[in-house]
This record gives sequence, C-alpha cells and structure tokens, in this order.
Amino acid sequence: MGKEQPMIWQEYGRTLKELLGLEGSPIAVTYSLDPPAKAEQYKVSVCKALLDVRDGKIINLTKETSACPGGTWHLGLGPRPEGAAGEKLKRFLVNGEKLFCSIAVFNRMLAQSVQPPLGLADNVVISPLKLAELEPDVVLFIVNPEQACRLLQLAAYWDAYNPRTQMVGAGCYMAITYPLVTGELNVTFLDWTARRTNPYKAHELIVSVPYHRLKCIVEAIDRCSAGTATLHIPPEFRAIGE
Repeated sequence: MGKEQPMIWQEYGRTLKELLGLEGSPIAVTYSLDPPAKAEQYKVSVCKALLDVRDGKIINLTKETSACPGGTWHLGLGPRPEGAAGEKLKRFLVNGEKLFCSIAVFNRMLAQSVQPPLGLADNVVISPLKLAELEPDVVLFIVNPEQACRLLQLAAYWDAYNPRTQMVGAGCYMAITYPLVTGELNVTFLDWTARRTNPYKAHELIVSVPYHRLKCIVEAIDRCSAGTATLHIPPEFRAIGE
C-alpha cells in the first residue's frame, strides 16, 4: 500500500464538495491535546459552530468557549452537570425544552447512548475539511436527502456497510460523539431545539463519517453510480413497472 500524500483529506474535501454539489465545505472534527495555530475562539454552541465552519471559519471549542452545557458534556470537554446544576438541567429538558415527557424517559435515552469522551482532549478543532491542518477524527457533511443517499451508497459500495445509527438525542451527540466513540457512520436530523435556534434549512441533515471510512468513499466514486460511474439499465429492466 502506497503512502498517502500529506493532508490528503483536504483533497478528499474538495472532491466530495464538487461531486455532491455541497453548499459550503465538509467539516473536519479533530480532538487535539494542543490548541491549533489558526483558529477562532469565541463563545458558540456546537450546533452553530458547524454552520460557521461550513461557511469557512476554523473554530477551537474548549470548555471555556462552548456556549451550551449539554454540548460541553457530550463532546467530553466537561462532566455531566450534577447537584443543583443537574437538577436545573433536568427541569429544563422536561419543562422548558419539552422534548421528553419525564426525567425517567430522558434517563432511558441516556442509557442507550455511548459515554462522552471525557478527558480525551481539551481542544475540539472544527475546520472546513479543505483547510484542515490536523487529520480529522470525524468528517461531517451538511446535506440534503439526495446527497445523503449518495454518500451512504458510496460508503456501502465495497462491503455493503449498513451503519448502526442513533437518531434520538442531542444534535452534537449524534453528529460528533456517537461516530467518534463507536467508529460508526451516523445520520442525524439534529434535535428540534438545535434546528429551532440555529439557521439550518428545512431540508438539511448531517451525515457523519469516521475518517477511516472516508478513503473508501472517495475510492468508490469512479466505480459506483452514486459517484460518477455510468448507470446501465437493460431494456428488459426498463420495462418493469411500465
């Protein structure tokens, strides 16, 4: 196996943006022990940071700059709120956010979730893939359903990979934490609060690809009809359903 060229992921980003006709860039997420040289640090939620990065910003999320306590916890930048703060969070989830009918149901959702990567790193560097200087851990695509369909088919081309998705929970958990911890590709519509409080378009969802799967997706492009390969349908197949 030949050596990959330095920062090959940047080329992957350009290739997939052009192929899929993406609005903005795919997004690289990297957990780093050291703060990046080129990054903005400002108070922002994870859900909003993804939109900012798609549009060209490089952001370093830390415990201090994460604007959402839930995002801080889900990304592993800080522990789950406990005591009075934990009680306040539970009351908000049930009586304020109103996404779950009780704290018992909220706990049931948590019991089905993977644990956040607490203590993994102090910096979560989020960059446009075409500008990322650090190798990504997870690559996110903000896409429409057709673009998502193509990505999933390209991912399945070599081994019929059928991802074990998780689609209930916090948007940042589904988009970053779950694929990071499990190595599973994931698809998420985000959570309703994230969509209501951030300018995601009605048709947009997120496909999250662990970086180790990205090369296979790119290598399938010229072979798979979800990429650039020509679709051939014999006449007898065309007649079916007519």
